[in-house]
Amino acid sequence: MRILVSCIPFDSGKSGISEYARETVRALASQGHELSLLLEPGVDASAFGPAASRTLRAPRWTRRAPLSMLWHLLALPILLWRRRREFDGFFLCAANRRVCAFYPLPTVATVHDLANFHVPGKYSRARMLYLAHVLPFFAKRAHRLLAVSESTKADMVRFWHCPPERIEVLYEGLPRERGALAAPRLPPQAAAGGASERQPETWSGGARAPRAHVLYVSRIEHPGKNHVRLIEAYGRLPRALAEAHPLVLAGADWKDAEVVHAAAAASPHADCIRFAGFVSDEELDALWRGACAYVFPSLFEGFGLSLAEAMARGVPCACSENGSLGEIGRGVAETFDPENADAIARALRKLLEEPEADRAARIARGLERAKAFSWERHAAGVAALLREAGRGRARAPVVPMFGIPVSRVTNAEALSTILGWAREGKARRERGERAGPPKVVATVNVDFVANAVPWRPWRKGGELLDCLRKADMVTADGMPIVALSRLLRDPLPERVAGSDLTPAICRACAAEGLRFHVLGGTPEVLAEAFAKLGISGSPAIAGTDSSRVDLAGDFSETVARANASKPDILFVALGNPKQELWIRRAFDRIDAPVAIGVGGSFNFVSGRVKRAPAWVRRCGLEWAHRIVQEPGRLWRRYAVDLVKFSWLSAWLVGRSVWKGKMVETCSK
Repeated sequence: MRILVSCIPFDSGKSGISEYARETVRALASQGHELSLLLEPGVDASAFGPAASRTLRAPRWTRRAPLSMLWHLLALPILLWRRRREFDGFFLCAANRRVCAFYPLPTVATVHDLANFHVPGKYSRARMLYLAHVLPFFAKRAHRLLAVSESTKADMVRFWHCPPERIEVLYEGLPRERGALAAPRLPPQAAAGGASERQPETWSGGARAPRAHVLYVSRIEHPGKNHVRLIEAYGRLPRALAEAHPLVLAGADWKDAEVVHAAAAASPHADCIRFAGFVSDEELDALWRGACAYVFPSLFEGFGLSLAEAMARGVPCACSENGSLGEIGRGVAETFDPENADAIARALRKLLEEPEADRAARIARGLERAKAFSWERHAAGVAALLREAGRGRARAPVVPMFGIPVSRVTNAEALSTILGWAREGKARRERGERAGPPKVVATVNVDFVANAVPWRPWRKGGELLDCLRKADMVTADGMPIVALSRLLRDPLPERVAGSDLTPAICRACAAEGLRFHVLGGTPEVLAEAFAKLGISGSPAIAGTDSSRVDLAGDFSETVARANASKPDILFVALGNPKQELWIRRAFDRIDAPVAIGVGGSFNFVSGRVKRAPAWVRRCGLEWAHRIVQEPGRLWRRYAVDLVKFSWLSAWLVGRSVWKGKMVETCSK
């Protein structure tokens, strides 16, 4: 698969999220997927190995976190939409930190933890507002959600109100490049003796590595990582035990790290507490090989990579009993209440004074548990979810909006389908059968929705809404329709406008020997349009009819003239809603394979009404261009349409969110 991977944020390569991005990317690349990496400015792409051969960079001004969040949320989706044909899927490595407003590609989003709901004061008020209210709304728009533990999945159901069936749990893996895993661990008794002479390791700062130390690998962050309580608990150990087993804290300084350093300086065992800082893979490997115990007292974790690594290395563990740490460590690690320093001290002392037989049994259980963690399995699961998301989009032929089945087609697909229907009808006529009744095509824009859907959309609509619901193909003739589909997490591929479709059909008819009849428009406009298309006098023009049509009267003669020309496609250019109502009321009498309401498309083709520039159309602002052209006629109609469509869209999006919440409630 061709996968675009967002590795934003990368935290300078010094966090669990950066480790996750590196390892998942390497595993996906090793399985043969073609990857493109989206990176922050300044990130060294070589950290991802050969997979980083193709990279995209966020702008320089996104170095600050708030600007990065804003760019990722609003600008990145537009970039993805423009380049959507280059990729088969989009993978978000950290959807609990960065999301998109909409997802033009099949998207899998990984959520590591919802610690902000569990740890008061972990982030500032502004960031908490973003994480608790803005981010969940858009994260849930992704096609598939991935949680790294059952604990994280439970939090997503509880706090984000996600339907459980939309969340897949895939455990993370183990590092593949840091020394040999499951190296023999020195028992405490040996470590207290001459172990340092047998294993002369060095660690950060060039000092000799402490022997048989207690290790904790995490960024130095307060209060979330709970270093202060760990230091307090370590201070309650007997002095001889602390001297035999120094406490090593490996990790870069982060938020409020000075509080942790102050607590260590005030500890009765301050001389036994070492801060290693951020360490390289080689230095960390040395620390692992010198450890006799690993402690993980974090207040909350989404997974806990270092706990899984400790098990795989044969290091006995003690960890918090809550969240994913309790889930992963259950039955293997000595668990404790992370908010109780006495409980942490008891767990540490038990681990350090454990009889050798019990210690060996604990190590064996850890090695067995570590077999559940594999980056290869994780990456294969991500790829499977992306394929499933892609298939899910392909299976759904329409996007329902206000009960209108908007077809999920591109311009090329719509043209191909219409011409196919025309050929089938022509073949029936050549066999002496009736070519009609027609397949009905409608090109819906904001004005259509405003005319068809009542202000209270839960009420039954009128005849126009019924026409649209029964049409064989309804295309999105307006970027607001496409944008709304993306907000509903069911995106349409592109805008399929009648003003683009009509000339393409006319040219195709002339090239393939098909015939069309036009009802509506003035003779002058139609003549100019045919001249612009280069088909004046072509046999493809079966006939035109510019006579006045009265829906309240009898239009049998109009239908008879259209049928007499024996068209393969009938263009009805009477404007909305008149053209759709005419097709519906004359439906059983029309003897043509296809009937399309095209409004003023021939006015655009003729050049009498200038279309907006291409960039204006891509931005969804063609309506503003039309108001500038005809302000007296259009400003009031467009104003009412915009207000009504905005209200109806807000109602539909709110209903979608509420429906998701109701599904979650009913599943409990």
